[in-house]
Amino acid sequence: AVSILLVFAPPSTLSASSSSKLNEVLIPDPFNRPRAVFLLEVNRIKGLESIAQDNALFSKSSWEANFIGSDKVDIQLPGENDASVFSLDEQLEYFTDKEISEFSSLIGGSYAPDAVEPVNGVLTIPLANGAFVNVHMSKKVERMFVIGLLSLAQNAKRAIQMHHQLQSTLSPAELLTGCFDGIKVLQEQGEAESIAQHGVELLLVSLTKIFGSLQEAYKGQIVGIIFCQTATPQE
Repeated sequence: AVSILLVFAPPSTLSASSSSKLNEVLIPDPFNRPRAVFLLEVNRIKGLESIAQDNALFSKSSWEANFIGSDKVDIQLPGENDASVFSLDEQLEYFTDKEISEFSSLIGGSYAPDAVEPVNGVLTIPLANGAFVNVHMSKKVERMFVIGLLSLAQNAKRAIQMHHQLQSTLSPAELLTGCFDGIKVLQEQGEAESIAQHGVELLLVSLTKIFGSLQEAYKGQIVGIIFCQTATPQE
């Protein structure tokens, strides 16, 4: 399905169910395809669909449950010169209080830096129901979760810069792809129960802003796909 959105021929393995889902995206004009796809695989996530239905950006999305185990998303593309593939997986090794503050502002929250130690403050993030969640950079697991979201946002900004550069040449199809493990990390650490409870909501808040900025940069000519990897009994 991804290859078709990028204006390539459909693979022979495309199922009738997937074809039907794809038609929902392409209609009313199947010939006016976006040529850009944001594909994010999120591990160990449940409940995103029910939360996202109240979100204006995702309310008209098409959902389908998948229990894939440890399999990865398999995307078949033609020659390297026909598509530009950008990875969203680069993790930040160094970041500042300013960058954390800018990220918190992006998602509608705020950041209170620690008066003594750098990048050790508290993020306050609003949820859709009007409540607020505090995320402490001083706690290892919560810090890892924030770094994952911050890295995703920074990589999306770099992808936008690349998109603008490609516009000056013969623009190829663009695939932005990555994997987010933050929810999985929270679930595996009992010490982060409070934030784990709202982890999916925090991810949705972040994705709403990140994909919104991509839509603006691509002038609406980009499709977002969130591949939800759920835990299976075999894990």
